[in-house]
Amino acid sequence: MHDRVAELAGLRAELAICKNGPRETRRDSADDVQEQIDRVRGELEQQAEQLETRSEQLLANGHDGQAGQAKEEARAIRAALDEDAPAESPKRGGKRTAAAAKPPQSRGGDS
Repeated sequence: MHDRVAELAGLRAELAICKNGPRETRRDSADDVQEQIDRVRGELEQQAEQLETRSEQLLANGHDGQAGQAKEEARAIRAALDEDAPAESPKRGGKRTAAAAKPPQSRGGDS
């Protein structure tokens, strides 16, 4: 599992270099790299499904510890697959930090 996840991360980095790198000649290989990413993603998706099925079978047989381990491995794979998924909302949120309070203004009275 970890080898495939690392391979996927490496392919993502390579794709970014192909698309955004300084050499125009690398842009031609972007489609090949995307095909490799799709292949690895498919393999990881299949592995996650197998682990989830195994987890359910183990849980049904009373092997809670092994079922939990299989489920965690599947969850880790799914998390790696979701890293390059587009965000839920393409809109960017505004500034989320609290603004500092404005200092009091003087009213021009005698002091």
